[in-house]
Amino acid sequence: MGIRHLLLLLVYLDPLCVLSASTTKRSKPPSKRPPKLKEVNSTVAPTVAPRRITQVQAPIIGDHDICLGYYDVSGALDKEFACNNTDHRYCCGSCFLRFCCPVKAKRVDQRVCTNYNTPDWIKTQPPSPAPTGDTYDPALDQTNTTVYITCGVITLIIILGISAKVAYDKATRPPQEMNVHR
Repeated sequence: MGIRHLLLLLVYLDPLCVLSASTTKRSKPPSKRPPKLKEVNSTVAPTVAPRRITQVQAPIIGDHDICLGYYDVSGALDKEFACNNTDHRYCCGSCFLRFCCPVKAKRVDQRVCTNYNTPDWIKTQPPSPAPTGDTYDPALDQTNTTVYITCGVITLIIILGISAKVAYDKATRPPQEMNVHR
């Protein structure tokens, strides 16, 4: 390993902020704790009604972008990530597919995206606590009848095939000579 390998190692470790850790200050990400609850008349009520996020300011730290966390087209949450690679420093793509790229002109405007909340179609309804009333009735089950009919037809076809083969072999066999001994 020469000096080139050491320099390449340092360049590749730069996305991990090894070289610039002492020169830049990083802000803490906002905490994801729920708001504190206030007790009112021996009941707990939230102090502020939760609001849906509709627009967000795209953060830019230093000379690279941060792609905000978002819900993609399949409803999966893609976490926030920083574009601090040596060449790919800008958050590009679309609101539903984001990636880092080297061209500033292809940067996505994250402020206009609205996919920061869980999509409504992915929220499931809780199961119903009461049974629906539909119970299994073996008298109405037609599964066994279907199986019996199918197996009977297959057996009949096999027997007919074997019989036809035996009849064909007997019909095409040359006649045997009759030797009568006196």
